[in-house]
Amino acid sequence: MEDRKTNEEDHVDKVPFLNKIFEDLISDASDLIRDLYWGVKTYLIFGLMTILFGLQELFSNMDRLGEQFYIPAFIAGTLIFSGLAQIINFFRLRKKYARLFKAQADLKNS
Repeated sequence: MEDRKTNEEDHVDKVPFLNKIFEDLISDASDLIRDLYWGVKTYLIFGLMTILFGLQELFSNMDRLGEQFYIPAFIAGTLIFSGLAQIINFFRLRKKYARLFKAQADLKNS
């Protein structure tokens, strides 16, 4: 019983701080969603750039097929893998925040 009161008192003490956080979120919601949107888009942009760097690394070292090609192939593979991981993360985050992005677009259009 005593632990329950202590737990409730802890939650009551946190309410003013949480209210302050929510007030800030509400006042900056539009800017926050816009920043989140561009943050998610950067995953796609940098993922594509990383894949292109990986392909460039692979194709620029094709003349070394016989000698130590494994080093550029490893670097290219690592870059392509990390680019794909960023692009997958872009699609995951875009799906996760689709409702927020739609709400922002509707608010902007109205």
